[in-house]
This record gives sequence, C-alpha cells and structure tokens, in this order.
Amino acid sequence: MATTVAGMSKQQLARALGATGAAFGLTSIVAPRAVATGYGVPVTPAGLQLQRLFGSRALAISVLALSAKTEEETNRGLAVLAGANAIDALTALAAAAQAGRPTTLRAVVSSVAYGAAALAVRSMKG
Repeated sequence: MATTVAGMSKQQLARALGATGAAFGLTSIVAPRAVATGYGVPVTPAGLQLQRLFGSRALAISVLALSAKTEEETNRGLAVLAGANAIDALTALAAAAQAGRPTTLRAVVSSVAYGAAALAVRSMKG
C-alpha cells in the first residue's frame, strides 16, 4: 500500500477530496443552474431546488473529510463518500431511460470517479 501519492499523504488527499466536494456542494447551493446545465439537466424551479438539496448533502459529507482528526475518522468519511457516490451512480443508471444518455453518462462517470478516488485514498497507509 502506498503511503503517498504525488507527494501527498493520505490525510492531505482526503482533505483535497473534501475540499473538492465542498466546492461542488457550495456551487450547487449558490449556482444550481450552472451545475444542472453542466450535467444536462433541464433547469426548472423544482430541479434547481433539488440541485440545492444535492449540494447541501455534498457539503455536509465533505465536512467529514475536512474535519477528520484520526485515521479512523478519515476512513469513515471516505467510506461515506464512496458509498454515497455508488448510490448516486446506481440511481443515475436506474433513471437512464428518462434522463437520457448524456446526462446519465456525466452523472455515472463523475460519481464513479469521485467514489473510486475516495476508496483509493482510503486504502492507503496512514
């Protein structure tokens, strides 16, 4: 198991993932139209509200990574992050017929990539 990647420790990488998630969450809250457009989701008032809810969840989960003090807390936060992204990918696939291929592809790829990164960091030696 690696102890560093690109010169960064497990804790540093976990914080980087947390910061990325927090930025995405905050953007989803304050500029939901931009995120929805990026994913190819129709922009409606209800859709924008759901994007804000998604953003608040991403922001809350990111706090786990950013506030972790021990390796156990870091691992727990990374597991939650990976699990949430796995569920996101599965629900995107389940809604593929209604959402369309481009939107589904963006949702699945981003969720799988972010979740896989969380698992890869989690597998590192602390």
